[in-house]
Amino acid sequence: MDVVVLGPAGSGKSLLTASFGKYLQGEGYTVRFLNLDSGCAVLPYECDFDVRSIFTVEEIMRREGLGPNGAMLRAMEKLCGVDIPIFNADFNLIDTPGQLEIFAFHKSGPKIVNKLQNPVGIFIIDGTIGVGDLPAVYLYALAVRYRLGINMITVVNKADKLSKTQAEKLREYLLKPSGLVGRQKPKGVLHDIYGPLSELLQRVVPAQRIPLVSAKTGKGLDEVLNMLYEIKCVCGDLT
Repeated sequence: MDVVVLGPAGSGKSLLTASFGKYLQGEGYTVRFLNLDSGCAVLPYECDFDVRSIFTVEEIMRREGLGPNGAMLRAMEKLCGVDIPIFNADFNLIDTPGQLEIFAFHKSGPKIVNKLQNPVGIFIIDGTIGVGDLPAVYLYALAVRYRLGINMITVVNKADKLSKTQAEKLREYLLKPSGLVGRQKPKGVLHDIYGPLSELLQRVVPAQRIPLVSAKTGKGLDEVLNMLYEIKCVCGDLT
């Protein structure tokens, strides 16, 4: 199974990749780690494929005289031409670039994902952002899923950093997002789109279970594994 790990910068993609891989190995599965982030400095796992062995953002900046953003865009173009190896493992965990918007919304992103063998995504939400910002990030996750065209599960990471009260508030929203309706009072054009988006979230969010996990402690990784199998099942139900 090719598992693409996605999420905003700082959400814990690499650490979750490492801890989930270790958990899978402990359960007896074979795991391969693939790093597609040419801009990272260090990784918490040993790569079976590392794009940095071919090029890095730093090298592109130096060689082509580009700034950080231009070099990252150039790296995406180069990544599109890379032959990503196919490993015969139970799970191939694919760590994506730190700047999610460059990977997901650059024209190369879908092309890269399409090279994989029937991939499934894990979208990571940083649980420390708080309930108030959760709807916006969940909409972001939906946009990424639509853009890349793959099945995806969503997890809330950094559960170890949440108090019991914070965790309960997150669970409450994930079960009943209508609880936030009316708390925000946008004006102008934002008011016109807030209603439809709020209705969308009220339908979509409760339709999928979204586990609270911790890449640091391993909390919830068993549920992530179960959900990955369910999403691959024709009759799978993620509720």
